[in-house]
Amino acid sequence: MSKKLIHDLILSNAFELYGQPKWTFGKNTCNTYEVFAGAVHMPGGGEVPAQLLLDLIEKDEDLTMLFSAWFMEAAMKSAAELSKNTHSHVTLSMNLLPQYAGQENFVELVLKLMEENGINPAKLQFELSEAQNLSALGVENLNCLHDEHGIGLYLANFGTGHANINLLADVHFDGIELDKSFAAGIPDHDQMVRMVVAVKDMAHTLDLKVCAKGIETPEQFEFFEDLNCFKGQGYMIGKPLPMKELQEYIDMYAVHAE
Repeated sequence: MSKKLIHDLILSNAFELYGQPKWTFGKNTCNTYEVFAGAVHMPGGGEVPAQLLLDLIEKDEDLTMLFSAWFMEAAMKSAAELSKNTHSHVTLSMNLLPQYAGQENFVELVLKLMEENGINPAKLQFELSEAQNLSALGVENLNCLHDEHGIGLYLANFGTGHANINLLADVHFDGIELDKSFAAGIPDHDQMVRMVVAVKDMAHTLDLKVCAKGIETPEQFEFFEDLNCFKGQGYMIGKPLPMKELQEYIDMYAVHAE
């Protein structure tokens, strides 16, 4: 697929936002959801999975900047609408590409969009991808948003990248998200169970919360809940949903504002 076509698809709002619930263990509530591009509506009709294009976008700096700007604005607008329609204290968890975080005006962009959409910084968190390298300015920007403005930071898909340890040392993360490959071996793969327990112990030592992804069975849900993980995500909890359908889920399981 050509760069020009992807460029035009972004500008024409062809990407559709999806949200996937994150369950809070021990509270039986869902007050956080991850937003991402789930489908792309093609000009001639039909849809393709957004991930096919995102793999190309992540390799091109110009497309990264264009898509990320569109995505952040669309995600915050949809979050404001979702909170209004459900009257809920819902937290938006947004995927973030490192190159976009490394812009000189990144902090100002985020704060401006939050103000325009009435987003409470305590109800916003970024899930940092490892698809690209994070620059020193990117580290500074993220730490500024976290330390000075109270925005949450999570390291996404922990266990799959090459820079996890360096990032944990430099960025002031609130938590890590275990890659779904960890859950796939639970509870029958003894070595995987030991690995997950070890990662959870490391996170506890570093004062990091843990979100387990890829939960698809009651046994996996029970394992991560007994391990005192903070949140869980996966098809058993809720599959990725178009935003209108996600609103119905949030309406059922979120803690609502009075």
